[in-house]
Amino acid sequence: MADDYSYESFYGGGISSFEPEYGSAKNGVPGNFTGYRLNAYRLGFPGSVQTANQITEAVNAIKQGVTAFEVSLGDANTAEQIPKQHFDEIRALMKITGVTPSVHAQFNIDPAGLGGERGTYDEVTRQENERRFFETLQKAKMLNPDGNTPVVFHSTGIGTGTEYGPGKEGEERFQAKKLALIDKESGQIATVIKEDQQYNPFDLKELEKGGAKLSLKTEEDIQKRVFSVNETQWDKTMNTLNVYKKEADEIMGILRQPEAQELGKIMDGLTQDRLKKINEEDPETAQRIGELSIQQGRIGSFLDNNRLAFVNAFDNAYKYGSEKQKEELRNLSEDLTEMEKESRNGDPVAQQIIFSSMLDKGIAELHKITSARGERKDGKVIYDNDWGAPKQFVPVEEFTKDKATDTFSKLAFRSFDELGKGDASKAPVIAIENMNQMGYAKPEDFKKVIDKSRDKFVDMLIDKKGMEEKEAREVAEKLIGVTWDVGHLNILKKEGFTDKDVIEATEKIAPYVKHVHLTDNFGYSDSHLAPGMGNVPLKEILKNLEEKGKLNEISKIVEAPGFVQHFKRSPHGLTLAALGSPLYGPKMAPYWNQVAAMGNGGGYFGSPLAMMPEKHFSLYGSGFSSLPTEVGGQIPGTGSRFSGTPNA
Repeated sequence: MADDYSYESFYGGGISSFEPEYGSAKNGVPGNFTGYRLNAYRLGFPGSVQTANQITEAVNAIKQGVTAFEVSLGDANTAEQIPKQHFDEIRALMKITGVTPSVHAQFNIDPAGLGGERGTYDEVTRQENERRFFETLQKAKMLNPDGNTPVVFHSTGIGTGTEYGPGKEGEERFQAKKLALIDKESGQIATVIKEDQQYNPFDLKELEKGGAKLSLKTEEDIQKRVFSVNETQWDKTMNTLNVYKKEADEIMGILRQPEAQELGKIMDGLTQDRLKKINEEDPETAQRIGELSIQQGRIGSFLDNNRLAFVNAFDNAYKYGSEKQKEELRNLSEDLTEMEKESRNGDPVAQQIIFSSMLDKGIAELHKITSARGERKDGKVIYDNDWGAPKQFVPVEEFTKDKATDTFSKLAFRSFDELGKGDASKAPVIAIENMNQMGYAKPEDFKKVIDKSRDKFVDMLIDKKGMEEKEAREVAEKLIGVTWDVGHLNILKKEGFTDKDVIEATEKIAPYVKHVHLTDNFGYSDSHLAPGMGNVPLKEILKNLEEKGKLNEISKIVEAPGFVQHFKRSPHGLTLAALGSPLYGPKMAPYWNQVAAMGNGGGYFGSPLAMMPEKHFSLYGSGFSSLPTEVGGQIPGTGSRFSGTPNA
């Protein structure tokens, strides 16, 4: 009997907003649900960087129901406009409402000290920046005297880091394409090296193939290129020394003649009275003495220039040489010190001859100490890194890593010692933000910044506080960590990296993460869209942060000023929809992605037809021009496209 019934004409139903996945790509409904469900605990957004009035920004955020708020200090000048009393007021607001505070430090100050008076590195600038940053920590302490307020510091502020591209299967994944080198002597970005072709006139076979490729694919390739830059610069230094010495030697020939040496003995201790007497008794000898004195003056000038150039070269070799080179340079210094003492004895001619010999020895030994050494293996020369030209030029990130970690470790120590009074649970946290588009784009390099900062902090705790290493390590891991900005991370795609690379980078950094910046973009610029509006793989990123980090215990700050600027509305509701946050706390329905489409105007992703004013419905069939402006017609509507509020 049942077989006689047909159900083919029954309405099968459409996509229902009661479905948990509503508003995601899974069911085809326009929306921004990412597929990852996150409750609203410690979820919020920052104050605008364009204003010092962070109290108003905090009130605006709290009224929208955020559970976390980030005080934005903006640039260095804006930060100085925020009265200290505002931090007390914001603290009171946070306490009353239960909102968790965080602070974003000045974004245009480089922790390594670059960007000084002439855009170069300066230790004075680094120390000044460190003091500014500590003042930021003090303000963070005011916001939450009894907790660990995360303070976001950019890992770099210079924008000249190594540029990477993806390697092929079986190769190193992050392959350098362009590398900036800094001159440690001047503190300036000195040169940029990139993949190139070299045409060697002594290798016809290679020439016919299109030249030899100067690659940056491996760490060995990079070391060779940097080695070559240092060798070239050092050759110029040594050539200058040799030219000066050659000029001095050419006019010193006269001093080595027997006649000049005899006159030198006469000139030894020669007084004006004695010279006057010689002039009276032997005018010819007096004339030769005068001529020789003039020659000595010229020779002395050449030798002085030669000595100054040698001292400068020795100085560079000692500052930027290896420990083995420094040891040999100390031995050379011992020999030269004795020779200089000897050069002060004897007559003036003998003194200059000895001094010239001293410079000969110094230049020859310096050349020997700074010459490359290595051994041949399998037809290739393997150079010893302890020898060769002084390492005056190094990759920018290698240099800044050392300086920035000085800053971060010292800030952490002062946070623990001065602000926490020795209690790590009451000290502001140094949360270093990844700036993939500006530097440390390679996850391993960024990880080294954190590790090195912690190591230096541990050493300070052991040396200055007498801590055991285990306890010091626990404090360092608590007070130095990462602000993981998913938008910055996604910009790796600009160079050809994929979602897989972005996710793998998150896996490596997740255990370090203390704070998260949620945002979205399309991989080409930090456009600061609300979550779910770009192609950041948020679902996989957040899943990794939950599994390998402490996502549920830390603040998630949505940075979407680009969206606010262009669409004039808050991203908070859309963020809740993107993260499928439950309305009532526990992870259970209903969810924000379901209700977002039920609000006034059909939600941000709804059709504009949902906002057609009633008085126009009778006109829809009378021509396109009589449609509401919301869908391209000419008759004004009554509802705003973005907020649903009446138009003025």
